[in-house]
Amino acid sequence: MQKNHSRYFIGLDLSSTDKLAIAHWRDKQIFAATDKPVPVENFHITLSFLGQVTQNKLEQLETLLDAISTQRVNTITNELGVFSKPKILYLGVELTPSLQQLAKQCLGVNGKLALPSPHEIYRPHITLNRKHAEAVPIMFEPPKLELNFTEFHLFESVSSSKQGKPPHYPKRMSFRLE
Repeated sequence: MQKNHSRYFIGLDLSSTDKLAIAHWRDKQIFAATDKPVPVENFHITLSFLGQVTQNKLEQLETLLDAISTQRVNTITNELGVFSKPKILYLGVELTPSLQQLAKQCLGVNGKLALPSPHEIYRPHITLNRKHAEAVPIMFEPPKLELNFTEFHLFESVSSSKQGKPPHYPKRMSFRLE
């Protein structure tokens, strides 16, 4: 049986400079042999996870995303934390009014497409490591990076055909922020 739908999410893509700064900090400050570092090219901030979207809903999705109107997003990285159940080490991002407004509109797309809402509380973050087995002693001061975004994107989550290799997230559509 052939797959007729893909997994998508709406997100913000960090600049190459910010991705490299975060990776450099992570690799210098945090090391755990059991962790699986997220590849630098996969660093992003998810606004809304859509999940599986059928081909016939993609046109409607594009129309809904194109209708989102909000200002540019400016925020700052502000904390190091752990999501214990999925075993994720993350770099937290301040939920500024512009980020909150954009995330709210993106989450609204889920409802309009009859897709499940991904979370009850929106916690913007950048995933640093997966399979984080140990509680992190939060004694590292996270980098305070100013992040600025002039567009948001529809990403596809593409699984690797090689076992153990992480997925990659190509941008399928991009939308300007005012």
